[in-house]
Amino acid sequence: MASPRPAGPTPDSTSASALPVRLVWSQKSSGLQVRWSPGTPLIARMQAFLFLVRLAGLLSLTSRFLVTSALQEGLPESVVEALLRPSHVSERLVGLQVRGSNFTLGNMPFLILSGTIHYFRVPRDYWKDSLLKLKACGFNTVTTHVPWNLHEPRRGQFHYSGNLDLIAFISLASEVDLWVILCVGPYIGSDLDLGGLPSWLLKDSHMKLRTTHKGFTAAVNRYFDDLIPKIRGFQFQEEGPIIAMQMENEYGSYNLDKRYMLYIKNALLSRGIKTMLMTADTGQGLLKGHTPTVFATLHMKSIRQKTYEHLSSAQVRTAQRRGVFSFISVLMESVREMLKLRFSLNFYMFHGGTNFGFMGGAAFPGHRLPMVTSYDYGALLTEDGGYTPEYLVFQEIFRPDAGVPSFQHQDHRPKDTYAPLAAGHFISLWDTLIHQDDVLHC
Repeated sequence: MASPRPAGPTPDSTSASALPVRLVWSQKSSGLQVRWSPGTPLIARMQAFLFLVRLAGLLSLTSRFLVTSALQEGLPESVVEALLRPSHVSERLVGLQVRGSNFTLGNMPFLILSGTIHYFRVPRDYWKDSLLKLKACGFNTVTTHVPWNLHEPRRGQFHYSGNLDLIAFISLASEVDLWVILCVGPYIGSDLDLGGLPSWLLKDSHMKLRTTHKGFTAAVNRYFDDLIPKIRGFQFQEEGPIIAMQMENEYGSYNLDKRYMLYIKNALLSRGIKTMLMTADTGQGLLKGHTPTVFATLHMKSIRQKTYEHLSSAQVRTAQRRGVFSFISVLMESVREMLKLRFSLNFYMFHGGTNFGFMGGAAFPGHRLPMVTSYDYGALLTEDGGYTPEYLVFQEIFRPDAGVPSFQHQDHRPKDTYAPLAAGHFISLWDTLIHQDDVLHC
């Protein structure tokens, strides 16, 4: 909104058309920025400031009016909490917090309904389709992990383009009105090779991964110095969609260095991270992976009373009692029960996608169990992004139990059937190892 510079300020010159100021939309922060006309007198700036304060107050009252109206219509509190979207929140001074046994966002009650989508496992052209399907199912938040090994495949060489354009993915989530929870690692697990740590770390024969070993922290510091400035402006407090960041992943089951998690916490805070920090562990590793003043969360496949007791004891030490944020793969009955208890939750995965190239890792439950190319993971969308019967079931659960308004997304993605491909020439992977340092000219 631009306006001509006024000839001179008057006591009544506080209308929008008379302000010596422009409200400019910032693509980076997805919000409005204030810009003054050159040479604007101080008194005129003060009058304009008072007008903008009234405008901000009006926007805040509008968002609160939406909540109040929903309550007056007889909707349960969990319904109202799930309705809170980025476009509804104008006050960005106070981010995600725990009050009593519930979350608040912008000082308003908030229920996290999240699903995980890995941008690096879904072709970029299909990101928006997956995000819209997430929203249409009733979710208000997308969770994604940041793979260090893909962003820095060689020491000091960083990549954030194409299918690794993290900023574009975050911006797209904001565009479709979804919040974002970012898992920045440095170790993210996620069934990736070396849990998302770059393999070049192992060139150091003295390397101690996921510890405060100087070789490891030097590499992490360099990585965070490159990554964090890119995402810092997308935090909730900066008018962005990021409401929380997860540190590491299930460190309680590793737990080789008691100073390590505190180091990661300080590494993020010192680089300007303001949003809520979280840890994530299984029930068995919850207490070992917990970090003071950081919100503890659970990776769960089943609900056990003892696990909740451990979680409660961890939260008490951080002046937070409950408000569980659970990564779960559970039956529909469990989800219904959690919604009735106003538990926030995340589906891992909502859309699994594909392990392209050699990014897939392996598990060792007594024997080697490598990841296959498909990362279907029993997600609510198929590997290629199609609807599953479970998607439709949970969509119906969320609408009455969480009060999600009906939103339809038509799938217009083209699909094709490819003929079988027979390899005429091939070589064993083991036979290529002697050439791994050779330079290939294609």
